[in-house]
Amino acid sequence: MMSRVAAALALLAALYHLYFAYERPFTEGEHAIIHVGFAALLVGLDQAIRRTGVLRLLAVACLVASVAASAYLFTVTEDLELRFGIGLRTPQLYAGIAIMAAVIILCWMEWGLVIAAMAVVGLLYFFLGDNISGPLQAASHPSFDYAMTFLISSGGSGLYGQITPISANIIFLFMLFGALLASTGVTRLFMELGNWMGRLLRGGAAVTCVVSSSLLGTVTGATVANVAITGIFTIPTMKRQGFRARDAGAVEAVASCGGQVLPPVMGAGAFIMAAYLGISYIEIAARALVPALMFYGGMLIAIFFLVRKTGRIAESEPPDFAVIRSEIVPFAVPLTALVYFLVQGYSATTSVVIAVASVVAVTLLRPTTWRSADGMRKALGALVRGLVTGAQQGAALAIVTAAISLVAQSLVTTALGPKFASALAGLVGEQHFLALLIVMFASILLGCGLPTVAAYTMVAIMMVPALRNIGIDPLAAHMFVYYFAVYAAVTPPVATAAMVASRIAETSFWGTAWASMRLMAGPLLLPFLFVYRSDVLAFPPSPASLALPLLAWLIATVALLIVTVRHLLVPTTMLETVAAGLAAALACLWLVDGATGSLAAAAALILIVVALQVRRRPVEATPAP
Repeated sequence: MMSRVAAALALLAALYHLYFAYERPFTEGEHAIIHVGFAALLVGLDQAIRRTGVLRLLAVACLVASVAASAYLFTVTEDLELRFGIGLRTPQLYAGIAIMAAVIILCWMEWGLVIAAMAVVGLLYFFLGDNISGPLQAASHPSFDYAMTFLISSGGSGLYGQITPISANIIFLFMLFGALLASTGVTRLFMELGNWMGRLLRGGAAVTCVVSSSLLGTVTGATVANVAITGIFTIPTMKRQGFRARDAGAVEAVASCGGQVLPPVMGAGAFIMAAYLGISYIEIAARALVPALMFYGGMLIAIFFLVRKTGRIAESEPPDFAVIRSEIVPFAVPLTALVYFLVQGYSATTSVVIAVASVVAVTLLRPTTWRSADGMRKALGALVRGLVTGAQQGAALAIVTAAISLVAQSLVTTALGPKFASALAGLVGEQHFLALLIVMFASILLGCGLPTVAAYTMVAIMMVPALRNIGIDPLAAHMFVYYFAVYAAVTPPVATAAMVASRIAETSFWGTAWASMRLMAGPLLLPFLFVYRSDVLAFPPSPASLALPLLAWLIATVALLIVTVRHLLVPTTMLETVAAGLAAALACLWLVDGATGSLAAAAALILIVVALQVRRRPVEATPAP
């Protein structure tokens, strides 16, 4: 019964958000309050269903508190705006505390301790930071109810400000769009397209995995969800074709990770980036295209190394072209509509609503739908399932973004972000590379266990001001932290995507995590290119400007794979491994400072390694007498 009630409420939430995007019956402040209320309701119900004992009671308490608080705050929205910077009334104060506590607790129950703990620490610093001595001391507030107006206001700050409006107007709708595509058959299309590519390129099911996971990842917005959806098909197939279990899990985890950087959707994080930078989303998607293609190019190179080391790999299953023909239009029409309206300058909200409408239209217009009552019933059922699933996914993201909004407001009001930026600038001085390494590790740490949107928002708040303070271009700074926040899903010690993949592959987590890092040899270099060789972010790209950066990146990628995989055409010797490691270092040196001759030396070393491999290959391939 509770599951049916939760599904009905999720459907109601989906329909409400679509209705608001079309009609806008309320103010943005009222909509933000409803959005957070729906999110707490859906997440609270889900936790109450899944938990037992004390945790179930806690989930129910959060559910009741959040619904009551949201209903009351909705009725006093206008007064909340008027009282900003003055102080909340007593009922508003209690309602604000209730909804904040419910959001933080539900965030902990849904996403784990990291963000919930950061929200608590942020609030403690917000209220008590004036008691700290030294450079981290925050300004004091005249009163508690005055301070609460920064956190509970419908005027664009605190819980209902910062990134919550983006969640309400864009991210939630994209979750509906992706779930509708998945529920109406697009997953089968991606798998068959992957089988087709897998037979064209040597690599079997690994190439199938790269294609299907990258395409699905563009619309799911969550690496772990992508692994769970496609991994149940791709990982067992890779194992049957001869890949080791840990390598099969690693291929799926990294391919799903790449879906978060692939336009047009980019895990929905690009919409927050557009808001931060004040430029159009379509410009960000266009500038992210070349790096995304390089990401998957690096993956295909790594798969070549795995295939050579593993030995003979069976071909992918023959593609079912009937499925491709039947599903390509239901996928292509909505995605084309989305991209077309974005390019034409329409808002992301309008574009995704049109895309959602086109999914519904092409589903209902299929011959298999309207030729029989059973077909219509199945089509309507698929649409309802998509809306319910999308609303539940959107609610889970809304809870974590609401919690992050509290952290963001704390950083803004206390000016902790600029203080951190100044401290980093003083620590590293002119050593930009050292600063990038610090920010890289911090971005991976802050992004651990979080979906793309939440991970990027956290690192953008904390890390981008630090990079801007040492003179790095705004877009390059955002793309740098965005990529490493996404990479947190496959980076030990948390590596949630690798964890899920290892369970499906029935192998060890650590083996899968380290195998994932080997596949990341090329992708890990990309964020540094954004800073030092920003031509890769240009659109349209200039072939002349891209030639040397691409060559250096390719040499470094191949060299690092030789070092980590210890195999090219045949197993590498110690001399070949050392030469490849030196080539990687020289290529990276050119990428950082353009050192004269280092790129030529790196290319020469790689050619020497290849020549040695070719020379030894016939001898090692000949059976002993």
